[in-house]
Amino acid sequence: MKVLFTGDLHGRRVLYEGMMELAVKQGVQCIILGGDILPTLIPSPIALINGRAGFQDDLKGQLRFVDDYLSTVFASFLAANPDMKTLYIPGNHDWIPVLERLGTALPQAVNIHGKTMHLGGIAFFGYACVIDSTFWVKDYARRDLKHDSYVPSKFAIVSDTDRLRPSPDGEYAVNNPSIEEDLLSVSFDDPGHSICVFHCPPYDTGLDTLHTGKPIGSKAIRGFLERTRPLVSLHGHIHESPYMSGVYRTHINGCLAVNPGQGPNLFHAVTFDTDDPEETMTHNLFGRAMPHENMHKLMPERRMRKIKAFFMDTVLKG
Repeated sequence: MKVLFTGDLHGRRVLYEGMMELAVKQGVQCIILGGDILPTLIPSPIALINGRAGFQDDLKGQLRFVDDYLSTVFASFLAANPDMKTLYIPGNHDWIPVLERLGTALPQAVNIHGKTMHLGGIAFFGYACVIDSTFWVKDYARRDLKHDSYVPSKFAIVSDTDRLRPSPDGEYAVNNPSIEEDLLSVSFDDPGHSICVFHCPPYDTGLDTLHTGKPIGSKAIRGFLERTRPLVSLHGHIHESPYMSGVYRTHINGCLAVNPGQGPNLFHAVTFDTDDPEETMTHNLFGRAMPHENMHKLMPERRMRKIKAFFMDTVLKG
């Protein structure tokens, strides 16, 4: 079965268009979206700095995107390609009530967060949660390891049925299991025919390299992959990672792990055949090569991402 994996589209229509175009061109049988599929409306820098930012418009904007685009344009694409299955997980930018709306509006796409779905002889397991950070959307933010604490931040917001509310004193984290605890009960009857879809990348693997050059992935997810050894593990979350580390794929105790990265306007994805992912894994921009083999072309992209990420981290610290 030929698969297209991408993530971090953040509601950008140009990226969705790139995904649909590549899926048809490559004749894929399954599209997998690895989280952060909905747009994020960032308040003004001044509002973020002075601590007075409001986020209700972000929820409304995501609901509009589902109603105006995913349930119409993307639904029409899937109707025109009925043999092309779609699996997805949320990401840390995606609000839970909007995912519920999406499930109703686009039932032909399947949310596999916390679930295993069998397709084409492969067991696909999905998990959306990421390690905690200073970013304000906390619906899918968790402590990494059982004994970790939460990360203090200027804003900590969770969703209710139709509103957003503050989550003081890290309640979003301390009142939920850690990633490590969530994954303890997950195993595979046939690891060689199992594929994981995590929004968060595994720690210190080159798939989680932040703009600072430091790893920021999940130790729990890395430990899970070392223990369970699935065929492939697909990741996102850290858009700039391939540009910072120079790699978009690596191996973790025999598991082929991938983070294609993402750009604001330039679509990033990988395609592969589940019969032989090792030999067929191909990046739509880098090909079979690694980004570091053309690092001179990546320097402007690296500088831009460093500047943007530094600003966001600075204004959100608690």
